[in-house]
Amino acid sequence: MIDTASLFRKMTEEGDQIAFRQFYDHFFVILFRYTSTLLRDKEVAEEITHDVFVHCWQKRISLREVRNPQVFLFVAARNRAVDYMRRKNRNVPLEESDEYDVQLMPDPEQLMITTEMMGRLEEAIRELPPKCREVFILVKQYGLRYKEVADIMQLSAKTVENQLAIAMRKLTLAVSFRLEMEVVRKTH
Repeated sequence: MIDTASLFRKMTEEGDQIAFRQFYDHFFVILFRYTSTLLRDKEVAEEITHDVFVHCWQKRISLREVRNPQVFLFVAARNRAVDYMRRKNRNVPLEESDEYDVQLMPDPEQLMITTEMMGRLEEAIRELPPKCREVFILVKQYGLRYKEVADIMQLSAKTVENQLAIAMRKLTLAVSFRLEMEVVRKTH
């Protein structure tokens, strides 16, 4: 397990390029996927993600007081994504995440069922209201705590908790409804 706080400290206090590279390698894909979900444009998401890390390196001395580097990165990426969307003057919903990689299973029937279920879940996630979707992705896919998500999205922890509860209810209903409809369709 990488001690990202230690890497961040070495990077900001000592200017350690190796620590920066390890920090970058650890967080790049995570941040890129998050930014991609906000922008629906992988090229722009990659550019913004790189910009966040360039900013971290260039401003490393002023970042010494950052207590949670992961939250800092998510906030920086989110702010840049929002700025980009404002500049482009368009409302871009979160995109489906490709976090749901289906693992190959020896039983083809089980694989088909799993793939169908994941497809239904991904579709239900795409249909969530934007705030619910972002909270769900940050908590359930990236494993962030409510407080961290609250800091990233500039919400209260209670609002994050409520948004996640709404998302979970909607996903449960959507997936179960889709399953019921599928059963009805197959029996007729």
